[in-house]
Amino acid sequence: MEHQTNNAVHDHVTSTGKVVVPAVLKDDVEQFHYAPARRAGDFVFLSGVVASNGLSAPMDAEGFRHELRRAFILMEQLLHACQARMDDVVELQMFHVFGSDRLILDKAGQLAAIAAVRDEFFPAPYPACVELAVADLNPEGGLVEIKATAFAPLSLRAGI
Repeated sequence: MEHQTNNAVHDHVTSTGKVVVPAVLKDDVEQFHYAPARRAGDFVFLSGVVASNGLSAPMDAEGFRHELRRAFILMEQLLHACQARMDDVVELQMFHVFGSDRLILDKAGQLAAIAAVRDEFFPAPYPACVELAVADLNPEGGLVEIKATAFAPLSLRAGI
């Protein structure tokens, strides 16, 4: 399933491929000096995309699922800008803040919501995945950070 977003993307050519910076992350990149997405040969590496609650009131389950979809859509946009697709993702790394006062879900509820939304973007066969608990994420109110690696040979991507 292909999801759409209207964020402008800027490419920076490198000796190994390119770096992609969407307009929505431009200020963050300038402050923290990182590449949101980097193609190196046939691999695409995505820095962590954070699903967060910027409000002090706890987010409900539907709000959390909506925020997760926003994160996965941004990942999809970054991959597309690097001539890759979600089904090229071979590994996900997910960093969870469990027990946050910014989310009404307990650990089991948070994991169930993530699994349900992840399945909207990654049908079987699934990418390899590791899920780790962390104490805190940037930005404040961060609930889950999702990092991905894709294998997308350019020789197979002429039409993307």
